[in-house]
Amino acid sequence: MVEKEERILRQNAQDVNRHAETFQEMKIYNAMRKGITEGKKREKRRIYSTGMGVTAAAAVAVLLTFSFLNGAPVTEVSEHSVQTASTKNWDDFKEYRLSSRLLDPALASALEQNLVKPVRQSAESKGYRVDVAGAVTDGRKVFVLYSVQNNTDKEIDHADFSLQFGAFKDPYPGKGTVLMMLGPESRIPPGQSVDFIYSTNLPPSVHSKEANYHVALTETSEEALASSGSRKSKYRTDLDIAFELDPDMLKNQQHTLTADRTLTVDGQKINVRQVLYTPLSTYVDLEYDKNNEKRIFQLINPVLISKKGDTAEKIYYPGIITSDNSVAYSDDSKATLVFRNSRYSQPDSVTLKTFGISAVDKDQMKIVVDLDKKQIIEAPGSGLELVEPTPEDHAEAGEILLRHKIYNGQFFKNTFTILADSFTDAEGTVHKRVNSTVLGNFGSHMLSKDGTAVDEFQFNFGEKAKDYPQPLTIPIERYQNPIMDTQAVELYSKN
Repeated sequence: MVEKEERILRQNAQDVNRHAETFQEMKIYNAMRKGITEGKKREKRRIYSTGMGVTAAAAVAVLLTFSFLNGAPVTEVSEHSVQTASTKNWDDFKEYRLSSRLLDPALASALEQNLVKPVRQSAESKGYRVDVAGAVTDGRKVFVLYSVQNNTDKEIDHADFSLQFGAFKDPYPGKGTVLMMLGPESRIPPGQSVDFIYSTNLPPSVHSKEANYHVALTETSEEALASSGSRKSKYRTDLDIAFELDPDMLKNQQHTLTADRTLTVDGQKINVRQVLYTPLSTYVDLEYDKNNEKRIFQLINPVLISKKGDTAEKIYYPGIITSDNSVAYSDDSKATLVFRNSRYSQPDSVTLKTFGISAVDKDQMKIVVDLDKKQIIEAPGSGLELVEPTPEDHAEAGEILLRHKIYNGQFFKNTFTILADSFTDAEGTVHKRVNSTVLGNFGSHMLSKDGTAVDEFQFNFGEKAKDYPQPLTIPIERYQNPIMDTQAVELYSKN
């Protein structure tokens, strides 16, 4: 798996788990697929973050599975599953309600308000059954609640999953798509059942009520996992469940405030277009001014302050929608802050406050490295260092290890460093980045009690890179560089 894809997976996991305070360890299962790591079985990667205690009972783990198949999605036709009305007793989504404190706040809100639409459809094939319990959407995000029952004598796991919603289909390789499970493991033992939650960000173009949820299941032997990316695999079974879901199901409970205000932070202009209140979440749509000197990656600890009469509500710790995790945006000039749902959908006044931005000067979006001198020649901000690899790191020839120490790192819950898939030598020749074939111990993201974060990542120039004219320049796509500057802007006032 290339480093960019891995970093995006980590970003999504941070977004989903930003309120999961009962975790110390988040397990992310990255499906290694043909064309990226052909013949390799799945690897398990871990992200450690402090302030997330341990739960001994039912935990909500995160499974992010993507199909990287020779650079294109699967197209082979599989044997059809049989769809029928579900006979499973969901008991008003009881299992999900019991875990609501650990769920995405939007889904927890939907369950609390009884907004999840019952679907009660199932598909069965070769001893596997998928039961879709219900679904809910506010037009910006969609959730599908379902279970997988394994009636065979062999352990199984997901090989793939996707949602077709009208003309919208999960964009390859699954921007913003997340699969969570109620329980510590994604694998389903023989005779057992596991409950799952699928979610993804939606573009505004979804208007159809026709939905189809697709699940691919595979046995878990090394041979089965290595071939599970293909629908022709004898170990893989594909199941489809069609149902209706209205993207406007909550439209009558939504309210939009047009803002068109400018928030200026460190001299950079952020245009706040509107605030959308839905029963699931509160969305604040942003657009970064094209004339800014810096490229903005995120606001630091933004707060949405709403006032109604003599009372005020402050909403913290939003998620973020960008071009990295949604097809709603085609570039990094726009973003949406996703706060939990507000008590005041029609407040007297609304203010957006931030404590700074993570940003880099547009002409400094690069890391320059001299392999001969083993030095970083140029990098944005401070705190980036080359790390001498240990045997446990399994660093390959031409691969460098980078460690970035970030002060005020507690505010970076949605952004990780992402480097380009190419680099340029001193004579201007562009070379493709090499995919590492071995995953070592290096590459964690840690947060200390004083708020200092340490982010580790690799870049593989390839074994021939030592013969290239030095230094070598790596373009940056995303970077953590905090600039503290507390600012606020009133978005709306009825007075």
